[in-house]
Amino acid sequence: MTQPVPPPLAALDDNTRYLAAGAHLDRAFAEKAVREFLVEPTRQIPPSQGVDTTTVLTEALAARTRRKYRDGTLIVLGLIFLVFGSVTGMTAGWIAAAATGYAVRSWLRERDRNRVHRMAGLVRICALLLVAVTFGLFSIASFGLGSLVFADSHYDYEYDSAGSIFAVAWLIAPLCCLLMLAVLIADRLVVWQLTTGYFGRQARIPGQVGLPPADRLSLSLAPQRFRQQLERHRIGRQPSAPDARMPVTVFRGRNPFVGAGESTTPWSMAIPLEQDGTAETEEPLTAMGLYQRVADKMADLRATGTLSPDRRLRELRIGGAVFVAAEELIDHLHLPEAPAYLQRLDLPPETHLRDVEANRLFEQPREWSRYYLSLELETWDRELVVSAFLHAAIDRNALYLEWTPCVLAPIAERYRNVDKMVRGGPRPVGEGLLRWLLLPGTAFARLVNACRMLLPLPYDGYQLNADRYGTARTLRELAAMSEPRDYFQAVDARRYIQLLESRLVPAIVEVLREHGLSSVTFERQINVVTGNNVTISGSNNAPVLFGGTVHGDVTGRPTAERKP
Repeated sequence: MTQPVPPPLAALDDNTRYLAAGAHLDRAFAEKAVREFLVEPTRQIPPSQGVDTTTVLTEALAARTRRKYRDGTLIVLGLIFLVFGSVTGMTAGWIAAAATGYAVRSWLRERDRNRVHRMAGLVRICALLLVAVTFGLFSIASFGLGSLVFADSHYDYEYDSAGSIFAVAWLIAPLCCLLMLAVLIADRLVVWQLTTGYFGRQARIPGQVGLPPADRLSLSLAPQRFRQQLERHRIGRQPSAPDARMPVTVFRGRNPFVGAGESTTPWSMAIPLEQDGTAETEEPLTAMGLYQRVADKMADLRATGTLSPDRRLRELRIGGAVFVAAEELIDHLHLPEAPAYLQRLDLPPETHLRDVEANRLFEQPREWSRYYLSLELETWDRELVVSAFLHAAIDRNALYLEWTPCVLAPIAERYRNVDKMVRGGPRPVGEGLLRWLLLPGTAFARLVNACRMLLPLPYDGYQLNADRYGTARTLRELAAMSEPRDYFQAVDARRYIQLLESRLVPAIVEVLREHGLSSVTFERQINVVTGNNVTISGSNNAPVLFGGTVHGDVTGRPTAERKP
């Protein structure tokens, strides 16, 4: 009987590789990923293009579980060592060695910095050396006293008991040291084997490398509630009804465009609608008609050739989405339309809206729920993502437009280190030795990590917490740089935003003229926006007006946090 041929192993894209490996290399990232996506059973799954979310979350959960059991083992061995090492002076000696190691590391870090940092580093180094000398002398004194007691125990029966304790301490304390060293070296070997073996560059080639085993111990020991949420992410964003086709994002915080990165040069304007000729169509001007005209114009960019490197504009995605503020959704649960967004309090919000509610939002947005035409382009092998969101409101006398371009920068360099790691080298052993030497300085942090529990937000029938339902960031955003990697990426991001705006403006002008409306006011205001090329950093709570146009950062970040 012919055996079925197993399906070929799929290739991993770079973003998934880097984030999956980063979960094992960066404790903070794994902790944030688990806290954001696996703790709350009612939190909505955000849209996340360009990343295999399930693979990354699986590795984040496995890495977190491995670290907790590793640190728990080290704490138990450390407590035993603390008891018996205090008798022999080994505890004080280890603290002295660790302080010396931290002093050397501080010197290596501060030697190339400015004078102020060097002075602060010098003070820190002196304090560490003082600790090293103090505990070193205490270790020598303890060792000398213990040796004297052990020697006298051979000649005096009264010292025999003390000598026996000293002998047992000299047996158990070094054994605990060796066991802790073995745990740390084994941990580094496992991390290097896992990251280089499954998430190295060869994982980009189809059929070369599979995923790590799903039944490994680090996943089996993970809490059941986390594994259940992992299954929910494996299913993904699925509509609950055949007529639920409009994607909806329920967000918490200031930024509604979860997954799009940071906003850059957004603008909004309100212009009067004045008759300026005979209309070419009898159909009234509607927001849906304007969205459709803009989408058609944007689709023309796909046919352009030399405007974009590697013809990236052919991959421009044009769609729409509804964005809902989680806080306001909870405040409006009494309204009849609320079940279209949240059917039950013990379930996550809907990921897709039914057509009836979506069509209503085209012409009449709610304060807490609004439709945006969305444009998304992944460039530089999906490293750099440029998005733009358009919202419009129209009546007989005025047109309101809101345009928000966003840039999602590439994944930070520290998560790309997997491409520089070599299997079979001595470096994992060296890392284990260094971590063992510095272990006294990390003991408290390891104790906290071993005992830390990630619990869902408190909830009862009378106190609803909107943070249980709204999403804030995607995995890509958790690991993204603050800006593009280099000059080419920076100018490409600006290039694509300008190309999108070059189709947006003619589309709106054509719609206005087609309905016999003047476009002069719109063209004058848009020229101020694009001509001055002004970027105002800071919160949009304090906008700056340029010819009736509001500039600002919709994310609400302080000015000091924005990069030029």
